[in-house]
Amino acid sequence: MLYLRYSPGIMVLSDKSYRKIIPLAGGKGGVGKSILTVNLGLYLGRLGKRVILVDLDMGASNLHTCLGLKNTRPGLGNYLANKNLALQDVMYRTDYPNLFFIPGDVLAPGMADIVYNQKRNIVSQLLKLEADYIIMDLGAGSHFNIIDFFLISNSGLLIVAPQVTSLLNAFSFLKNLNFRFLQRALTGKPSVETYIRDVLRETRPNIHFRMNKILHDIEKLDKSEAKKAREYLKNLKPSLIVNMATAPEDLKLIENLRYLVKDSLNIDLSCLGMVCADNEVDKAMKKLMPLAVQSPDSIAAKQIERIAEKIFQSHNFPDLPLDLSLYKDSFELASIEAENDWAGMREAAANADPESRGGDTADMQAIIAAQQQKIQELQQTVRMLTLGAPKMDTE
Repeated sequence: MLYLRYSPGIMVLSDKSYRKIIPLAGGKGGVGKSILTVNLGLYLGRLGKRVILVDLDMGASNLHTCLGLKNTRPGLGNYLANKNLALQDVMYRTDYPNLFFIPGDVLAPGMADIVYNQKRNIVSQLLKLEADYIIMDLGAGSHFNIIDFFLISNSGLLIVAPQVTSLLNAFSFLKNLNFRFLQRALTGKPSVETYIRDVLRETRPNIHFRMNKILHDIEKLDKSEAKKAREYLKNLKPSLIVNMATAPEDLKLIENLRYLVKDSLNIDLSCLGMVCADNEVDKAMKKLMPLAVQSPDSIAAKQIERIAEKIFQSHNFPDLPLDLSLYKDSFELASIEAENDWAGMREAAANADPESRGGDTADMQAIIAAQQQKIQELQQTVRMLTLGAPKMDTE
């Protein structure tokens, strides 16, 4: 496994390692992180990869619920509280192929604000686990505990909903991520450290700043530190998943976030795809079953499966092997996929018999059930056009 080392931590460069560390964050609660974590892990496990799900939502762990498990197993909270436990002691095999699970702190209250040494302990132990994918469900918000866990890897996923509040929180998360990264990377130079602290104190919601200006100011103080900062920031490669979408046009709202992040933070976001709002998600949760198990033919399940296949087929994830002769980037591909998905739903609705269209047109699942074959054909087409055959690991 290859790392980017910076004081006082490390970042796994997933694009240069056989083992992919994938944190999921949302900037705010209620955007579906835990559901996506479980179902992505389940699909990757079905593809033959060894997957470990880790509940790092310290203080509000609920990944066990999304897996359909009772809150009876010791987890990270117990591991931190008991020096006699190893992390392996709180990792469990699930009933699903190749899928393992490390619960959070639900049986050990008071772990919401863990200290630096505890974070460092968790990170060092996670990096010793043998897996193809370690997928981490992080908490809501953008405080340092969440950001530090997100910075374990350069391949984090940011889950956003097509709502203004979600986009504002996502931008705030990425801004804090940038500054936290610089704070941790640029140590040992008092003038630079003081400058970064001053910028943080001056940053207010109504002040627009650009990371390029900050790097330029750092360069005036120390050219070598500015060069190091630019190189380090290039390794940050977060990807977006748009969840709970109601129309293909929702992606246009998300692209506003993309351009703002590029202009202000100098971060190039990619997009893994859109997942539509789907009543089957709530039905699965009420039955305490993963969506991929309860309703595998639902539109949301198929869309999550498509995202999992993109990850699976990306040998250098988060870098995607896109065919740029067919579209210009991952956002345009996501737009094409969304247009095809919604076209399939409209066609299925038009072809549905009168009884299924009758008084409950709001329940799209009665309609979506009729389009299973269409979604499967679309999925195969996207595989062929987008990614081709996966490369074999050679490391």
